[in-house]
Amino acid sequence: MIRLAKSLKSRAPQLLTIVAMLAGWEVAAHLAPKTPLAGTPIVPSFEEIFGPSLLGMADYWKFPFWAPITSLGGEKTYRGALLALGYHSALSIGRLAAGLIVGATFGVGGGLLVAWSPKLRRATFLPLSVFRMIPLLALIPLFQFWVGTNSAGVIAFVTVGVGAVYLVGTINAVANVPARYVDYARTLGASPAQVYLRVVLPSILPELFSSVTLTLGLAWSAVIAGEYVGIDSGLGRILIFAQFMSQTGRMALIAILLLVYAGASYVAASAVARWMLAWMPRTEAQR
Repeated sequence: MIRLAKSLKSRAPQLLTIVAMLAGWEVAAHLAPKTPLAGTPIVPSFEEIFGPSLLGMADYWKFPFWAPITSLGGEKTYRGALLALGYHSALSIGRLAAGLIVGATFGVGGGLLVAWSPKLRRATFLPLSVFRMIPLLALIPLFQFWVGTNSAGVIAFVTVGVGAVYLVGTINAVANVPARYVDYARTLGASPAQVYLRVVLPSILPELFSSVTLTLGLAWSAVIAGEYVGIDSGLGRILIFAQFMSQTGRMALIAILLLVYAGASYVAASAVARWMLAWMPRTEAQR
């Protein structure tokens, strides 16, 4: 209880800032004019977002069970809205998870292979760093052409985006392993493979989890962008329809959902990192 009170006290400025931002949004929502196209507010209020806009999500439920299909004349229901959001969220999260897993596998695996040789590492680090700096959104048309406007295309898009970060991050992490760690292991008779498995890999984990934090935000942006421009399902597809119809409340609702999902994924990744790095000494701020 005492620790909880201290935590709330230390976070009081942050909580007050969030409350002020939410209050400012609500004030702006009641002062902003309506959009000329659909009569919806430029800044939707929370009543609009969690009222008519949430109910309107029932339009995206297309299965003949559990809730009416509005495109066939069925009534809009909150059950249908929640089912639609759950279905499209599951699709987006599934594509994101697949892209992250494949990207991490190839990125970390390729980085470890490249980093095995110092000469190869020096030869490839600069070209790979340049490739990583290419704007990811500029590659969407190429992936649509190469893979197609389907789930595989979105997953491939996420894979390349996060894989490049993991690849460069892994190479850099191996390069930052103190030489004395390797020297000590060799002095004790460790083979090159044992050095890599028992010294290098544990040493690079803290830096790799920094790449995980970075790629989570990138992956969410990539999956929404991939769905936004070329696929008929997912949260990104709902977003583009809402934009086309000037439905600002629906756009804000999807943005809130994405914020919740991104925050939850960050918390989950942090929990995994704490579990895998439990052997590391913790600073006072981390306790």
